[in-house]
Amino acid sequence: MSYQRALDIIHLRPTSGIGEQETLDHPGLMAAVTGRDPWENPHQAYIDTYKALDVDWIMGIPNPRLARDTFAKSSSVEVGRGGRMTEWGLSGSYWREEYLFHDVEDVLRYDPLANEPHVEMVSDQIGKRSAEHVQRQQAEVGDSLLISSIYYTTLFQWGIMVFGWPLFLTAAGAEPDRFQRVLEGFAEISRRNLADWAATKPPLVLIHDDIAMQHSMVFHPRWYRQRLFPLYEKLLEPLFADPDIRVCFVSDGDYTPVLPDLAALGFHGFLINPNMDLGAIAAQYGRDHFLVGNVDTAVLTFGNADDIRHEVERAVEQAKPCAGHFIKAMGDLPHNIPLDNIRTYFDTVARYR
Repeated sequence: MSYQRALDIIHLRPTSGIGEQETLDHPGLMAAVTGRDPWENPHQAYIDTYKALDVDWIMGIPNPRLARDTFAKSSSVEVGRGGRMTEWGLSGSYWREEYLFHDVEDVLRYDPLANEPHVEMVSDQIGKRSAEHVQRQQAEVGDSLLISSIYYTTLFQWGIMVFGWPLFLTAAGAEPDRFQRVLEGFAEISRRNLADWAATKPPLVLIHDDIAMQHSMVFHPRWYRQRLFPLYEKLLEPLFADPDIRVCFVSDGDYTPVLPDLAALGFHGFLINPNMDLGAIAAQYGRDHFLVGNVDTAVLTFGNADDIRHEVERAVEQAKPCAGHFIKAMGDLPHNIPLDNIRTYFDTVARYR
C-alpha cells in the first residue's frame, strides 16, 4: 500500500525501497497507462494513472475544466481578473498580470487583516476549505496513496502573489520596518489557516514559500532571520503542537543558505531542487529528516534514455544517507516531456521501488 509506505517514510521508519512523490500532468502518458482518453474524465484519469504508477504521495488531484483545444491558437489565454493560463497538460498553469496595488505607499498602507482593498486570496477561511477538500480526496483514493495539499502562500509568497514582484521587493527592501506590519498581518492569516488544517489532524502538511532564486536568496539571509523566520515560528505553532503531523518545506531556487534555520524551526522534511547539493544535504540532514527530490525535469525533457537513467541513479545514490527519501522530478512531469522519455523515467524509478 503506497499510503502506508508514504507514512513510514515521513516518520523515518524502515521501508523496502524508496518512495515516490510526483506532480503529473501528461495526457500522453495518462492515455497510455489507462487505455482511455484522459480528456473525457480528467479527474479520474489522474487517479487511475497515479495508482497504476504506484506513486506514494501527491499534492492533490486536479479537477481541470479546460477544453482540449484551449491552446490550439495560442500558448496562453486570458482567464479574467488579471490572470492568464498557459498550457500545462490537462489543467494549465495560472499566473497574474494585474494587481490592485500600484505604488509602494499602497503596499505599506495595506492591512491583511482588514483586507481593504479586498484581495480574494487573502482569507482565513482557506485553511478550513482546503483541509476538507484534501479529506474528501483522500477518502476517494483510500489507502492507494497519500494526498497532501500544499499551503502555497505561507508568508513570503503573500508578497509575491498580492503585490507582484516589483512592489513587493521595493517595499520590503526600502522600508523593511514599515513592511514588517504587513508581514505580521499575513502571518496571522496563515496561522489561522494552519490552525484549521491542524484541527483535522492531517498526517502531512506541505509548506510552500518561494524564498530563493535560482542561484541565491532573494534577500540577504539576515533579512529572513530578522523579518521572516520569527513569524514562521508563530504561524507554524498549530502544526508543531501535534506530534503526529509531519511538516515539509518547499521553495523554488537554492535555499541552502537558510536550510540550517529551517531545520532549527522544526521542519521534518524538505524538497530539494536540482540546483541544490542533495548529497551534502543528505549527509547533514538526512538521518533525521526525510528528503524529496531531486531529479531535474530538464533532463527528462531534453535528454536521452541514458541521461534519464543516470539522473535517477544519481539522485538515488546521493540520497542514500537519508532515513527517508522520496524521489521526485522537481520541475514536475508536464505534457511536453517526450512519451518515451517519461516512460524511461518511471521504468528506471521502478527498479529502486
